[in-house]
Amino acid sequence: MPALKRRKPVFPLLIAAAMLLIAGIAVLWWDSQQEVVLYIGSYEPLEAGSGFYIGPGPAEIIGWVLALLGVGALGVAAGSLLSQLAPFKAWFLVAGLLLAAAGLAAMIWDYNQVRTFGWFAYAPLSKSEFHPASATLILGKLGIAAGTFLAASYMGLRHSSALTGSAASD
Repeated sequence: MPALKRRKPVFPLLIAAAMLLIAGIAVLWWDSQQEVVLYIGSYEPLEAGSGFYIGPGPAEIIGWVLALLGVGALGVAAGSLLSQLAPFKAWFLVAGLLLAAAGLAAMIWDYNQVRTFGWFAYAPLSKSEFHPASATLILGKLGIAAGTFLAASYMGLRHSSALTGSAASD
């Protein structure tokens, strides 16, 4: 009787993925609750709709990195559990990289668009104009998350096929 190779438990990886996702979402939520007042060298605060933008803060970047690491860990765990898909693991990597690149391109394209639509009814006392998030930005973020999940699934499939001795090539 051939000896079965023992698979590593995936449960600790799922716990780590959940912790990273929760930490990333918590940091993003905390960052969204912070009030930002910009000054331009005088005692008068800069108006929010003036076109001056310094980019995302460190907390927002850390939140997105933690959330993407959680999605990646979840992808590795899913790839480890779905070892029967090991012959298609190269397709997981290609599809994941293409989705992530398309999501990044969509986000870059969206950030370079001029916003001409907005309304003042959102925050009337702050004199700021509200610009809703575009569908391109949302789809870009979903594309990056799905691409990260699929590319990380490749790593889990590769690891599971190495443990089970699969003849599928890398």
